[in-house]
Amino acid sequence: MLWFSCNDGHEMPTDSFIMTSGNVSGAPICRTDEDALREIGGFCDLILSHNRKIRLRADDSVMGFYEGEPYMIRRSRGYAPLPVMMDFSMDEVRPDDTSGSRASWKGQVLAVGGELKNTFCIGKDRLFYPSPYVGDMGDARTVQALTESVARMEELLEAKPELAVCDLHPNYNTTAVAESIGLPLLKIQHHYAHILSCMAENNLPPDTKVIGVSFDGTGYGTDGTIWGGELLTADYLGFERVGSIRPFLQIGGDASAREGWRIAVSMINALYPDNAAQIVKKLDLCDEPTRKLSAQMAARRINAVESTSAGRLFDAVSAMLGIRKASSFEGEASTTLQFRAEAYLNSKTERSETDKEEIDRFLLAEMQCGEAEDRIFLPTDELVRFLIDEKLRGEDTCRLAYLFHEILAALIAAGCRNISEKTGIKACALSGGVFQNQLLLKLCETGLSDAGLTVYRHRLIPPNDGGLALGQAAAGMARLNAVSKNENM
Repeated sequence: MLWFSCNDGHEMPTDSFIMTSGNVSGAPICRTDEDALREIGGFCDLILSHNRKIRLRADDSVMGFYEGEPYMIRRSRGYAPLPVMMDFSMDEVRPDDTSGSRASWKGQVLAVGGELKNTFCIGKDRLFYPSPYVGDMGDARTVQALTESVARMEELLEAKPELAVCDLHPNYNTTAVAESIGLPLLKIQHHYAHILSCMAENNLPPDTKVIGVSFDGTGYGTDGTIWGGELLTADYLGFERVGSIRPFLQIGGDASAREGWRIAVSMINALYPDNAAQIVKKLDLCDEPTRKLSAQMAARRINAVESTSAGRLFDAVSAMLGIRKASSFEGEASTTLQFRAEAYLNSKTERSETDKEEIDRFLLAEMQCGEAEDRIFLPTDELVRFLIDEKLRGEDTCRLAYLFHEILAALIAAGCRNISEKTGIKACALSGGVFQNQLLLKLCETGLSDAGLTVYRHRLIPPNDGGLALGQAAAGMARLNAVSKNENM
């Protein structure tokens, strides 16, 4: 039995204490007693204090395991700011290398990271120091925490950055922070930064080119649309968007990130123009007036933007299959979809012939689709149509959840093989928050390896936006060294 003292002097018994980090949801961890009393004093019974100052916030680290190795979700206490070393021996650099990189990079950069799950990164020559977890930049207090933490880290590391790096999105608070620093500024596309993060963690040499599979929820594309299911060819100095999932209309703004049924209804309206009302009703996604409103918003492009977001695709499929129509916390719909798929997989001793036939059919469809405009489109629209048709026929939900994962992974592998045959690139890098889904990660790794491609993935740097800053810093350092080499020539 535990006892604690109340403010009035009475002692009360309790079976347990619930202890958590000192912050309001969405705000940074309190650093001083004054912060704690102001921010959390109104709803905490007790606050554990100390007479030592907290110089740098460090939230809890969160880590899973994949194939017997660590697989980081949030890299903070206990790991940050331990550096990532990028040290290229001379025999790893081709004599005719024109990338502008050296055997070991020289210079100092500051990368301010992403808007969500923010960490920043300071690069000093071959060492890159990712910061502890800062948080989501939607709260002004977190923006202030970022600014304070950057100043403290620069002091600790005796760093004097020559270049700042940030995301391409013009309206991010991190962009505003980077612009306010007063350094020359380099803006890096979100999904490209993900791939560079994976390359940097794996210490890939400066002349390396990879096929990047960058799958996540949202990133600002170079064309002003929402990207999120991308196939890129990339090195440290640039990238080309060579493929993506089939674009769809993302309707509903920020609400669509929480309510997958909105994306599902938008897709159904587009795929089944003649009987969308009946299908939406049978799948119990929304009422008819709401469906009609979604169709009108799509037709008039009201609060509707073209999207290739893989995260939103997962949410939509979860809603269509009747698993989760909306998420009460980040990733709920897509992770529940994954769990249903794993339940089906664990119930089977071997793959059925019917499953193999469905996968082969979609691989043939991918090859027949070929190229469209300037990039390969993976036929995820046909995958959605297949899942809806099977669901309406009464097919098992867990089986459909699994087939979604395996078919999507097979399409990714086929797309990368297609790109490899055209470019000669034999390495693939997997990054982005969707690859927190270890079922998809395993299926992709297997398919890409079977296609003869070398696969690089994350371990101690998160695949989600918490790893963006490392990729941004690598891009900045490569750019600094390219400029230096050109000046010396």
